[in-house]
Amino acid sequence: MQTNFTPAQLADPAMASSEKILRSCVHCGFCTATCPTYLLLGDELDSPRGRIFLMKDMLEGQKPASPEVVTHIDRCLSCLSCMTTCPSGVHYMHLVDHARAYIEETYRRSMSDRFVRAMLAATLPHRARFRAAITVARFAKPLKGVLGALPFIGPRFAAMLDLAPAVVPAKAPAGRPHIFPAVGRRKARVALLDGCVQPVLMPSINEAAIRLLNRFGVEV
Repeated sequence: MQTNFTPAQLADPAMASSEKILRSCVHCGFCTATCPTYLLLGDELDSPRGRIFLMKDMLEGQKPASPEVVTHIDRCLSCLSCMTTCPSGVHYMHLVDHARAYIEETYRRSMSDRFVRAMLAATLPHRARFRAAITVARFAKPLKGVLGALPFIGPRFAAMLDLAPAVVPAKAPAGRPHIFPAVGRRKARVALLDGCVQPVLMPSINEAAIRLLNRFGVEV
């Protein structure tokens, strides 16, 4: 991708890094085949290729982030599936991280947006709080219509209630070891990151992954 950053812009290491990443993109579109938001919405601007064009225009022009750009960048899940299929090795992860930092510097989010983001930041990283929140959400589901009519944050609350599981999974066993030894001779050793959401919503997945790795001689 051709870029037109000025020498003054490229004096900023973050901007220089983003410019290098942008130049490595060849617009082939392989990324669209694995991008979940593009596959769901069918909008080019919700694909990695489309977002790259938006980020290039924003960073190159040193423009404050627009609501359109913020919407499409916010929709990116950062799953990085695009990086696994990109034949050019575009480091999309670093580019979108820079774009998000730029957005926070140049864009004033709405009060409802700031409230929801603060609420999620105060809840998701803390398992006890998150577990309590989804327990409350289960019982609040019948009130979705009423809560959804609230001004500013109603539709978002209604959407979050839809995501609440019908049954809160059992807690993972307390006092578990930090190291799970391989079965038989150890062939490899890996680290498994629990994450914020999975231990609460789907703890059985991590448990199954550990058992499978152990069975194949991998210490976790």
